Amino acid sequence: MIELFKEHIGTFLSLVVSGSAGWFFGRRKLNAEVEGMDADNEGKKLENDEKLVNLYKEALDDLGNRYESKFKEFSEISERKIKLLEEEINIQKRINEQLRAENAVLKAKLKEN
Repeated sequence: MIELFKEHIGTFLSLVVSGSAGWFFGRRKLNAEVEGMDADNEGKKLENDEKLVNLYKEALDDLGNRYESKFKEFSEISERKIKLLEEEINIQKRINEQLRAENAVLKAKLKEN
């Protein structure tokens, strides 16, 4: 049983030593790659920020144009509605005048009888 452990302990120790050596020497390379990626990521981040600013700027410019078109549309609708209401007032005034005239005629007929 001890012989079995002796065989596997040697393999285990060589695995630990080679893994530690790989980590120790690979650490510099990994740090260099990470620093290089940070520079790339910074450039990409700036580029993305610039695109985002342009997107917001276009949205705000478009918002002003849409606001103006909606305001004009609303103004036109309001003016049409005002004209319709004025016409309705005039019609009601004419109807009122006709009813007064009819009422005067009917009062005159009542006085005659």
